[in-house]
Amino acid sequence: MQRRSIHSYALFIFLIAVTAASLYGGVRLLQQQPAGDAAPAKEVFIHELHATKLGLDCSTCHTSEKPNSVEFDRPGHDQCMGCHEEAFTKDLNKTICSQCHSVFPPTSSDDLLPFPRYSKKRALLFDFSHAKHVDSRARLDPKTGFRADCTYCHKFDAEGQFASFPGHTQCAGCHSGGNVKPMLSATSETKDCRGCHTPEEIENPGFTKQRQLIADHVVSGVHVNLKFSHVAHFRNKEKFNLNCTTCHYAVPQSTRLADLTLPKMLDCVQCHDSAKDMPQQFQMTNCKTCHIDPPKGSAPTSHTRNIKPPFHTESFRQHHEQEAKAPDAKCFVCHTNVRPAASSFVAASSSTSPSDANQCISCHLVMRPASHTARWRDDEHGKMAALDRASCATCHQAETCVRCHNETPRSHQPLAFFEAGAHREAAMLDQRSCLTCHTYENTCSKCHVKKLN
Repeated sequence: MQRRSIHSYALFIFLIAVTAASLYGGVRLLQQQPAGDAAPAKEVFIHELHATKLGLDCSTCHTSEKPNSVEFDRPGHDQCMGCHEEAFTKDLNKTICSQCHSVFPPTSSDDLLPFPRYSKKRALLFDFSHAKHVDSRARLDPKTGFRADCTYCHKFDAEGQFASFPGHTQCAGCHSGGNVKPMLSATSETKDCRGCHTPEEIENPGFTKQRQLIADHVVSGVHVNLKFSHVAHFRNKEKFNLNCTTCHYAVPQSTRLADLTLPKMLDCVQCHDSAKDMPQQFQMTNCKTCHIDPPKGSAPTSHTRNIKPPFHTESFRQHHEQEAKAPDAKCFVCHTNVRPAASSFVAASSSTSPSDANQCISCHLVMRPASHTARWRDDEHGKMAALDRASCATCHQAETCVRCHNETPRSHQPLAFFEAGAHREAAMLDQRSCLTCHTYENTCSKCHVKKLN
């Protein structure tokens, strides 16, 4: 027992020594650059060094901005001086200062660099699924008239133009109690933070381990040379029956941030091209409505519903099923009898009949398929129905078949001659067609049985 205690104590001392050596190595790595402008500061990825290599807990550097708050401040000098005191009190270290400040020596908080340090595409969260967070019943907030699950997390700026990404305050509404994981509180540790964040990926544009990128315009809501205002659309909410998912209809099916998209031009076309009540100054013909610098020349084909898209070929007409079922399908813009995917999502989750959620029915009930030629009724539909009756059921009900097949087919005329033996070749070639109406017991057995003398 005594020897085991000695071994445990020795192992404990060894682990402390290894940890101290690692911390010392990290400190030396940041402090090896001398003060002054003799050489450029070495690029150091803060989280990769402190969290990954040194294994420090997030709470070592990130503290609540207020007591018991779930919003955390950006680390300041107090947190850094816990390990790098000499670099702040004696000789300023350019490598350390340049991680946060754009000038050396630093002057004030005005020269703080933004975080992340690179632009264009960026990664905010490692994993987030709107499909798991949205209300399946799409209930509305009685105060605003918009979807309560959208407005709870996304708040608008003072001008009402752009909706911001939710912060810890919104997330804590659910993730601060119960068994919801990850847990978010003022005392959250690394295991909780990494439920959403991958800081190594945020700060390092070259990070490639399971990388998920979000386009900058999705993060900022800003497109080049375009102006947009949510509040301007909210004023006409009742008039045009607008809601969050009217434009962002693919969001309820989004399972990760990498597949999150903003509305496309065709989404604007559905209202601004030729809506009955749309004022002239807000129609697509007035470029100044959206463009800061109005373009010259004719409008692109994407700005109108009157020109058939180039990919709508004869082949597409025959094989458009997968594109039509996609969450971000734009069929409804031109095909006015088709609803957006968001409407289907709501219908499938409410008391509306399941058929209302089928995007194919709304189109194929009013348009005869190209396969239904003059020969279809007499020669071809039987074979196709035998192979795939589910496709027929998209438009036809059982009584459709009964209406015709209760009558004697023209191939059976004259009936006496057909019964006397003319049916033999037809039955040998396609006996399955015979069994559409006949059974062996009620028809064939009348003649095709061996009679005993």
